[in-house]
Amino acid sequence: MLGLERGLVKLEPYNNKWSKLFDEERELLSSQLKELIIAIEHVGSTSIEGLFAKPIIDIAIGVSSLNVIIELKEKVKALGYVEVPVSIDGKHVFARYKEKKITHFLHVMIYNQNLWIDQISFRDYLRLNLDAKIEYIKLKEKLANEYPNDVISYTNEKKKFVDGILKRAKKL
Repeated sequence: MLGLERGLVKLEPYNNKWSKLFDEERELLSSQLKELIIAIEHVGSTSIEGLFAKPIIDIAIGVSSLNVIIELKEKVKALGYVEVPVSIDGKHVFARYKEKKITHFLHVMIYNQNLWIDQISFRDYLRLNLDAKIEYIKLKEKLANEYPNDVISYTNEKKKFVDGILKRAKKL
């Protein structure tokens, strides 16, 4: 139900348990990180009802400054997360595994800055716009079939769609 081996692309229909799993993880993270963070949000496809998704819970964590990363890194490491190298300035990513499968990603970034706003805007736009959600489902299914063993190509191919949604969302 939850988890996917690194590098693979396998979509599952939306599962109501994903929001409950996020709530449980938010409680754990909040209790351990409360003095370091401003906000925790469920993002990514598992946060959008009705959307097909890789069965991995994506969590955005907003911080006041990336200066807290060293302390935050130690705390999330104690919770079983490992840092994932990313090439996006201003963002740190951590993954938690269970039986060689990634179950959760933490996306740590400065609260209410561009990266944060984009994550939340994309999620909220798809939650409210059925046509965009259907278009995204079709695109994801097509790309999952084309790139079942190549999550990087899968993600890169979605970028144009994501950028288009962000442009629409900013006009609202």
